[in-house]
Amino acid sequence: MRVSRIIAGILAVAMGLSSCVRDVIMDAKEKPKVVVSCILSNDPVQTLNLSFTKGASLSEAPPLTEAVATLYDLSLHNEMEAVGNFQRQSDGEWTLNYEAVPGHKYRLEVNVPGYEMIHAEQQMPSDAPDVEISGFSNIDNCVEPWS
Repeated sequence: MRVSRIIAGILAVAMGLSSCVRDVIMDAKEKPKVVVSCILSNDPVQTLNLSFTKGASLSEAPPLTEAVATLYDLSLHNEMEAVGNFQRQSDGEWTLNYEAVPGHKYRLEVNVPGYEMIHAEQQMPSDAPDVEISGFSNIDNCVEPWS
């Protein structure tokens, strides 16, 4: 009887440790999120980067190829005035030929099909104040020029 219990125990352990191999496809059915990056500058062309996040079940982030991104100037006539729409240049990069005006407040709206509108507001810093150098009565009489 003791031998049969030992054999039954060994069989139970063997059956418990044996297993089948099955590939599991991890598809979380997650919807990628939209990533927006834009810093306004006084350059003649503004650059906007648009992309999707890469979910756990994806090997790489899907390309974001369809979007309408509009820049508005909020400082003109106390209302939103469209400056223009960003145009897609390459994967993830969109541009707008516009030089932001110091001191103006801007609003960026991005519409991607199937997603809620994303918006952000930013005020362009004013020009740096003039710096006054004091301590020289006549700057032309300096002994050494600044290097």
